[in-house]
Amino acid sequence: MPAIDLLFPVRGGPVPLDHGYLLFSALSARLPGLHERRDIGIFNLRGESATRELLHLGRGTLRLRCPAEALPLLLPLVSAPLEVAGRHLTLGAPTLRPLEPVSSLSARAVTFKHALDEATFHAAALRFLAELGCQARLKVGRRRVVAIAGKKVVGFALDVEGLSGEHSLLLQEQGLGGRRHMGCGLFLPTRPAARSITPFPVRGRAAA
Repeated sequence: MPAIDLLFPVRGGPVPLDHGYLLFSALSARLPGLHERRDIGIFNLRGESATRELLHLGRGTLRLRCPAEALPLLLPLVSAPLEVAGRHLTLGAPTLRPLEPVSSLSARAVTFKHALDEATFHAAALRFLAELGCQARLKVGRRRVVAIAGKKVVGFALDVEGLSGEHSLLLQEQGLGGRRHMGCGLFLPTRPAARSITPFPVRGRAAA
């Protein structure tokens, strides 16, 4: 079934900037079957402002990407209390959005095993895109380090350009690399203007 995006309004917080794993843990506590659903992507929260360490949500948003048949699993999140790093969050009723077949997509962080430098990452991204059957141009962005289960994981921001409509939808549905439950490897249409704040800290050396 084609994938869709669910956009839940979020109230509460603030939460750490690097909150992907913490958010996944909080959602899994409410949705016991989430761990097994590799076809569900969890974007990092969108907020209104950030300090050095915290994301202030204001009228924040949680975006989940899923096949339409997963809706019954996810709708119990409405009005369910979540706790992320000791902060309480509440989700409202979601809106549904279809994926857009645009030629240029961007991901804030994509991770591959052992891809710790830009050249290795670029080669891995090309290889996995080829396995999907997608033809495109790649632009590797900032190096990102995210905390997952107490470990530091290296990734890079990535722009994918020159996609056909079919390949654009396929890449959005399948994602790229690992940790898509923790906000990695998930693509949105590239925006020329500044987007809502969902930064990752940029830190020192880390393992893949």
